[in-house]
Amino acid sequence: MSEEIKTEEIKTKEVVEEKAKGHRTSESVSKAINSAGESVGKAINSIMDTLETALTGRGNTVMVRVNDDALEKLDMLVASGICGSRSESAAFLLQQGIEHSETLFTRIADVTGQITSMRDELQEWVKAGAK
Repeated sequence: MSEEIKTEEIKTKEVVEEKAKGHRTSESVSKAINSAGESVGKAINSIMDTLETALTGRGNTVMVRVNDDALEKLDMLVASGICGSRSESAAFLLQQGIEHSETLFTRIADVTGQITSMRDELQEWVKAGAK
């Protein structure tokens, strides 16, 4: 085999290998993009679900004073279009806090129930002794 033919075979083999690498690379990039897209989609769906929950049945009014940082965050939610007003932003953030504090609220409910039970028991004891 001539030197020229060997050189062409080597070049052809290199081109095929590079194309295979490129295909694997583009396939990896494509998978990463799809995965990121799914994550973003899930995050958006989660935000929309929380926002829907937060804005449903908002018949109660709460006046609240906030610091500059909190106000900036409320305004960011409005500016981004996620929320339509500061009120919606506050409701959204309250709902987020509630959803992410389930363990805290469960513990508070347990302890509050114990306190109520002990208070009732004490009041009954005092009433029974006062008679």
